[in-house]
Amino acid sequence: LIVRLGRGLGRGEIRIRSYLLQVNNTEFCNFMMKSIVTKDTPVREFKKQIIEEAKVQGIDCVLELDKMRLRVKNGVSPGRVYLDDELIDTSSKEMYVEPLKGPEKKDYSQKQLYVIRWRPSQCSVDPIEHILLDSNDSKHVIGNKLSELSGVPAEYIYCTKGKLFPVEISCLDIEKKLKWYSVTLLRRYPLPLYIDGDVIYYKDNRERMKELTDKERSEIQEAEEARLKRIRECKLKHEHNRRRY
Repeated sequence: LIVRLGRGLGRGEIRIRSYLLQVNNTEFCNFMMKSIVTKDTPVREFKKQIIEEAKVQGIDCVLELDKMRLRVKNGVSPGRVYLDDELIDTSSKEMYVEPLKGPEKKDYSQKQLYVIRWRPSQCSVDPIEHILLDSNDSKHVIGNKLSELSGVPAEYIYCTKGKLFPVEISCLDIEKKLKWYSVTLLRRYPLPLYIDGDVIYYKDNRERMKELTDKERSEIQEAEEARLKRIRECKLKHEHNRRRY
């Protein structure tokens, strides 16, 4: 059933604003549409509704039922992932729609993190990727997950504490301004447990920091300032649109 926008709410119905989440894009948060859904609707059924409404409204994004997430939206930061057999969260009037490259594999016993590989020898970062951690042992297994992802032996991997997305930090500051921990020694540190949607940076600690020429530093600074400006503009645009919609 495709619901016409703008009509009044019936008994047991709520209106939800959906935003497209694209974590590897500086314009990462884009308003999609308003949808009306009943309070007892399973998440998987709401996903189907969103796909159909997006097609009808000509929204420019590719959504596949088994390759998308619905998740809590905290301001502009992504939060908890809603699983298919849950019922729609009626306490939230906004949520993120996140396209995935492959099938969703998360279950109730896991947390989903965004991970960014920092490459000191190149003074650059890789695109954001996803990992899943068992909720009860997230500190101890993160090294194995990052090792599988990167091919770097766990004993050489260092990572940071979890941060909210988007992380606004220049590549020129990552090495010195973030605090790094050996993943094989995490149990010794009083780190908070990671939560759904946290962002962590990680690196191969054998890599040495690149010695930049003045020209290279200037070029990186210019590119990073432009990138961070686009992120800030996206956040401001989001706040404007929230008031508008």
